[in-house]
Amino acid sequence: MHISRRIFRWFCNILYLQRLSMSIDNSQTNGSILGNTIVTIGDINYLWGIFLLIASARKAGMKEPFLVGVRKFTPSAEHVLTQLGGVTVVSLDGTPRSLTCLKAQVMLLAKTEYVTWADSDAFFTGNVSDILLPETSDKIHFRLRSPSELPMAYKDIFKGEDGMTIPQEVLGVWRQDIADIAGEAREKPRYSLTGSACFCAFSIARFRRFLEIWDALQKKVLPEHDVGVVDRSLLYYHQLDESTLNACLNFVVDAPIVQEVFRMDKERERLFVHFIAQPKPWQGWTKRAFRFFDEYVSVVEWAQAQGLELPSNVPACLKASNKWWLRYSIPWMTLKPKLARRFKRIFR
Repeated sequence: MHISRRIFRWFCNILYLQRLSMSIDNSQTNGSILGNTIVTIGDINYLWGIFLLIASARKAGMKEPFLVGVRKFTPSAEHVLTQLGGVTVVSLDGTPRSLTCLKAQVMLLAKTEYVTWADSDAFFTGNVSDILLPETSDKIHFRLRSPSELPMAYKDIFKGEDGMTIPQEVLGVWRQDIADIAGEAREKPRYSLTGSACFCAFSIARFRRFLEIWDALQKKVLPEHDVGVVDRSLLYYHQLDESTLNACLNFVVDAPIVQEVFRMDKERERLFVHFIAQPKPWQGWTKRAFRFFDEYVSVVEWAQAQGLELPSNVPACLKASNKWWLRYSIPWMTLKPKLARRFKRIFR
């Protein structure tokens, strides 16, 4: 009986993947998604995150192809992703930089009219295909922070600045670096606030040069070794990919314009949810992330029901049956990575 059940699930999975593959092929000529590729990146430690990002899209019926930059992946790890259909994997093993510094490099490989970036520690709560792209081709779908959020990035870094807007000293350096790379730069910045680089979408057909400048800026000003996702030793680019993207949006002459309304955070059933802090949900939960426990775990359960090969045995923190005790272990799970980072600084 157990073997018969496994064969049945395998057969259903094959049929599902065949239908999905045909649907993705058809979508490339269907104007409804305008040839949009979703791009993400991660090393082997983010296999669960990448898998659930793509699986959440497939569960919701999204047909966009995915382009994934990976590091230290085995063939079996690649298969875990490609079995989801419409997934292309690009190895970044020969590149020592932090993966977050390679976003533009991988996005430039997209062959479609539009490109969407989505961080791999994120997922979709529903089908967002019709709101992924900017409203017009001269725009970028990108979330600018509110003034109350910005001090978390810039408070107390520069004397005489309250952190409520991008510091003038930062803007001056950004402008000069853009001018050095592009040969010209806007005289004044477009924005007083920065935005989050965890998600963006724009026309690569129209703004390839903008993407090339972002890539060149990252190679010029960011470390050539792996420094993680933040490097406080970089006074003007401490947020790495995010700092460089915001520099480009402010000073590249023909940059896309940030559209007025960010649409990925309006409806619970159609959100792009980014798990910002440590631990990540496949390792543990923060209080903020736990609000989406049910939706995230439902993606795991969907993948199991489809008979898909999982990245590993399902971690305890991704099992619905453990929800009660996981809720009460959040303080410890949040403290653990902080202690680990502190000990690492002490003993390195």
